[in-house]
Amino acid sequence: MLRVAFKYAYFGWDYYGNQFQPHLRTVDGEIFRAFEKLGINARERRYRIAGRTDAGVSAFGNVFAVNLDSFEPWFLRVLNSNLPDDISVWAYCIVDEDFNPRKALSRVYRYVLPDEGFDVGAMKNAAQMLLGKHDFSGFAKACKPCVREILRSEIEKRGDFIIYTVEGNAFAWNMVRKIVTALKIAGMRSDTEIVELVLSGENIPLTPASPYGLILLDVKYPFEFKKDEKIYGLLQERIQERMKKFAQLYGIFRFLR
Repeated sequence: MLRVAFKYAYFGWDYYGNQFQPHLRTVDGEIFRAFEKLGINARERRYRIAGRTDAGVSAFGNVFAVNLDSFEPWFLRVLNSNLPDDISVWAYCIVDEDFNPRKALSRVYRYVLPDEGFDVGAMKNAAQMLLGKHDFSGFAKACKPCVREILRSEIEKRGDFIIYTVEGNAFAWNMVRKIVTALKIAGMRSDTEIVELVLSGENIPLTPASPYGLILLDVKYPFEFKKDEKIYGLLQERIQERMKKFAQLYGIFRFLR
């Protein structure tokens, strides 16, 4: 029996998260159905995922692993033919039999938010304060203590949007979305104090930012995945289609103001 890791993308706004929940539409649920159509019960084959994402959150490079009796590269195309078009399994790697996707080198998240007149310099300074190893209990839900190491924390402005990219060894529930809320506060106040206070242990309630701006961009391991170019190209086409659709919606609402 082989253990195979797969890299997959999904548009999360029509799902109740990626983790399986009975009677709700989830990414795992759709993947399980796709495997079942191929005569495989993935849940009985040590199916594991790298990152859990909440309802509304998308992913480009999440990872799952499953045990298979055999594997050939064409299996990706067969699997994808049984998935809805908002999920794409686009790369693979045959891994050790004890491989657990959660034991990754790092994870990369990106958050996109409209620029509401933020002080971008203050947001950049606040983002840099998160680098290194800290107790992120104040930015997390149900995680105490919550020591994590942040390897990259960058703010950049692109047109009408602010882009936040963060890479860390691991993330707790709601952690990235609460960090984004703190960065927004820093940008509104032109002051990084909010981040200093939360990192120092001050109990400051932070409402998680909207899930729709968040994407799990990548999960990194000490090996490379083999990309299926045809599936990857189709994924890029699907991204372009959605970009056009949402650009039109953005334009409609922008010019209604």
